[in-house]
Amino acid sequence: MTDSIHLPDSGLNHPTGKVATAALHTGMKHRSARHIFLARALAFLLAGYLLFDRAFAWLHVPAPGIPLFIGELVLGIGLYVAFRSKEAIRFIRLSPPMQALVLFMAYGALLAVIGVLSYDLQLTARDAAIWYYGLFAVVIGTLARAWEPAYDFFLRSYTRIIPIFLVVGTVRLILANRDSGIFVPDSDVLITSHKPGNLGVQAILVIAFLLLVVAPELERRDRVRNVLLTVGGLVLLSLAGTQNRGVMVAGFVALIIIFIAGRAARPLMAGVVVVMAATLVLAFSFNLRFDLERREVSVDQLFSNLISLDFQADPDGTNEDDGTVAWRIELWTQVMTDTLTAERFLSGFGFGPNLASKYGFVAGNAVGPELRNPHNSHLSVIARMGLVGASLWIALWALWFRHLWKSSKRFASIGEDQKAGFLAWCMVAALAALINGIFDPSLEGPQAAVWVWCIFGLGSLIAVEGTVIRWRGQTPAWARQNEAA
Repeated sequence: MTDSIHLPDSGLNHPTGKVATAALHTGMKHRSARHIFLARALAFLLAGYLLFDRAFAWLHVPAPGIPLFIGELVLGIGLYVAFRSKEAIRFIRLSPPMQALVLFMAYGALLAVIGVLSYDLQLTARDAAIWYYGLFAVVIGTLARAWEPAYDFFLRSYTRIIPIFLVVGTVRLILANRDSGIFVPDSDVLITSHKPGNLGVQAILVIAFLLLVVAPELERRDRVRNVLLTVGGLVLLSLAGTQNRGVMVAGFVALIIIFIAGRAARPLMAGVVVVMAATLVLAFSFNLRFDLERREVSVDQLFSNLISLDFQADPDGTNEDDGTVAWRIELWTQVMTDTLTAERFLSGFGFGPNLASKYGFVAGNAVGPELRNPHNSHLSVIARMGLVGASLWIALWALWFRHLWKSSKRFASIGEDQKAGFLAWCMVAALAALINGIFDPSLEGPQAAVWVWCIFGLGSLIAVEGTVIRWRGQTPAWARQNEAA
């Protein structure tokens, strides 16, 4: 008999081993299915906010007490999937910005619990949106860690929807809040309801994405299409800028940053500038103008908005745009004066009280809810969460920008231009939204906040890879594979 060498049995060929292997594959398949479903749900949600803004945000399941809005429904699904994965804890542990966000949300949750005991649950939940939409950062970051194709899936989906957004966004800006007579079911919100500020910020995101993420990977034959799409984004940004000062300021700052950061896109930007300059000259020469919801669209209106940015009311009333500046300054001043008292200094007013009506600034009509906050998202944080909340708010954004900036430099140093460009896009997008939040309470609404926090979470995750590069002191495996290909 020939002697044979017996290797230790791995157990895979044993009946129980086969069962265990089958169970393992089944479990992985189920996890993958959950991740794919969540990715598609998030993509659907983001696309809905992108294309239909406030009207989409008001879609909900009627329920007694607090109706279940579509954003909260997807958030609930996302939290279920995320916290069934161990990656949520690992993601937060590896990312300092996410740790700061968790602290901010925990403090907000504490104030919200206190608010529920004193005020109506629905009102408290509405005011608490300034912090709890941050949970989307946890959801999307965890998804991208647990499901490797998530990053490419979101980039590919966003690239495909850009041309659709430019067309739909322009049409919706023209028809914004027009009395179509058609309302979102079970609400008093018109289907044409749309904030010009949100449109303008999304136009900035498109421009930055095309120049910082897409442009470095383009071949020469594709550059014309990219230039045309970028010009389309600039046209939409200009239209929105005539209706909203915050967008105009955010766009100006974003374009400067894009020019500095987007070295590969500078040849394209030259063509874009020429086309836009020619468009403005023609518009001014032929005195092109037409009316939109709030103000007319014209070159004169752009200059009028620019002049009114001095935040000083015109005593003679010659500039009608100064009126909207004056009441905001008056409201902000009164809120800050009361917030900085000894009673409100640390914890603010909390969630529940109507800060606008407290000072006689009440606004409400058929296109949305009444004004409840100081018409400035950052001031809302200070007023409702006090010095502690404001400090956490500043810290989480400072950490995030610092973390992404350093990681983008590391990616650029190893030739990963697209990921470096993606992190630059995240920073430009967040900065544009934060600037717009000074002029409009946009970060309290899901149509803007969900986008911002998803960018925060996905940017934080990609930045973690840059940190890993520093720890290991070498090119990561995925980068070596790309170089080999």
